[in-house]
Amino acid sequence: MTASSRYLLGCLFAFSTLFLAGCSDGLSPPPNLPSTVKVTGTATLDGKPLEGAVIRFAPISDKGFHGASGVTDASGKYELVTDIGNGQSRPGVIPGEYTIHVSRMVKPDGSLVPANSKEPPMMLGARDTIPLKYVTGKVNFRYTVAPEGGSFDLKLDSKE
Repeated sequence: MTASSRYLLGCLFAFSTLFLAGCSDGLSPPPNLPSTVKVTGTATLDGKPLEGAVIRFAPISDKGFHGASGVTDASGKYELVTDIGNGQSRPGVIPGEYTIHVSRMVKPDGSLVPANSKEPPMMLGARDTIPLKYVTGKVNFRYTVAPEGGSFDLKLDSKE
């Protein structure tokens, strides 16, 4: 075996090792994920409870923290859960600072698109009934989740 063949074989082995090391079993949560704390709230639109809205907390951090989301019930109440990866979630939110986005997808017949729908909302002909400023985060909804958790009420206004 020549020196160049051994070099190429060594490079191939090193690349294969790095490639396989990067693959996970798809079942375990990310390592060292910080603890979560309970965050709840109520969402209203023009003073009325907002049912079926998805509330998303997007982290303002360069540390790669996971975001959290929740769906409002008939009285507008929500409780957040954190996506920990691999299709798993954990109740609560990782303490830190977040921007908040709100959306509520409705089908042409007026029914809500279930939050856990496997079908993309646009494929169902759904449209967002929340003013765009809340969906895109143009409204400065920010919340700092304290180590003890907390509550954050969202008062939305349909007037642009």
